[in-house]
Amino acid sequence: MRQVLIAGGGGIGSFLVHRISDYSENNQFSDTGFTVYDDDVVDTGNIKYQNFKDEDILDFKVESLAARYGIVGVTERIESPDIFKDFACIVSAVDNKTFREMMFRAAETMDFHWIDLRSEGRSIAYYVKHKKNTLDVMLGTLPKEGGEDGSCQLEYEKNAGIIQNGNKIIAEMGAQLLLNWQRNEASKPQYIDRI
Repeated sequence: MRQVLIAGGGGIGSFLVHRISDYSENNQFSDTGFTVYDDDVVDTGNIKYQNFKDEDILDFKVESLAARYGIVGVTERIESPDIFKDFACIVSAVDNKTFREMMFRAAETMDFHWIDLRSEGRSIAYYVKHKKNTLDVMLGTLPKEGGEDGSCQLEYEKNAGIIQNGNKIIAEMGAQLLLNWQRNEASKPQYIDRI
């Protein structure tokens, strides 16, 4: 059985897990196991734009997702690339520059496929392991020194009560990218758009 690590169970990851579950029920991931890492708990602000309910508040995100969708949930932040050796595919669904850089650098010496899912308001992007996505290219997509990690909802929009669906859209695209990987079908190296 091939194992997939999903880093992040929030705005993107919580909806990605839902879609994976739907596809698994239709035997599309019959030989694949999924483990989600996230050390965050559900708070009231998450309910509006993440795949959680009021009864999940104060629970670890991955524990709520594990109970609902049957994935393995680990309530830890990934601090070392050593964990990657146990997985055939790594999915970045976090707004964390440090994690992405660690994943890109580890892929230079370790044998795993990677998928990087990003969303910020209505802007979405994905990148996948591909000969065009070299280490230098991927490092160039990260915020510059001192730059902040993005979030799936823009702060000024959240403050104004505006919720965008970019995170749900990129989660759906991420599920298709995982299906492509599962089926050994090629994916475009990257996709970037503002919906």
